[in-house]
Amino acid sequence: MAALSTFLVVATIACSALANVMPMNTVADVKMQEGKLLECWEPIDPTNPSAGYTLSKAIYTMCQYMPTAHSYDEFYVNGAEETSDDFTNVHRIFADTVEGHAVLNLCLQEGFSFSGPHRASQTSLRCYCQRSGCNIPKPFLEFLDFNKKVIPAITAH
Repeated sequence: MAALSTFLVVATIACSALANVMPMNTVADVKMQEGKLLECWEPIDPTNPSAGYTLSKAIYTMCQYMPTAHSYDEFYVNGAEETSDDFTNVHRIFADTVEGHAVLNLCLQEGFSFSGPHRASQTSLRCYCQRSGCNIPKPFLEFLDFNKKVIPAITAH
């Protein structure tokens, strides 16, 4: 009987550990990574996008994805530096969820008037996400489709 009890305890622990490794759906994936430091995709050489991308160390609270102003097939990816902006409201939106709900990405279309009120404004689209590897360096629609799913565990090379 003692052997059977030991087996049941070991089996329960193993199943619980497996459940924590691979979430069953996207919401569970988001909830499992909540509050953790993230690995984000970054260019190997910021001046040469064709050099490729690599995952950072797990040092960010959010990853960032920005399509370029002239094409949704071109983009910038990086980890969002907390000191670069006031992210209070962005963090609030990610945190303000109910059971069974999660914010996958938060995309903001912004306007900037660097040359004064009589010149055309510049606009940009910035998306934030809070799962390791969520800012995948792919065209915009592929980025959105990728984030609909559980993100597989990835390790930096």
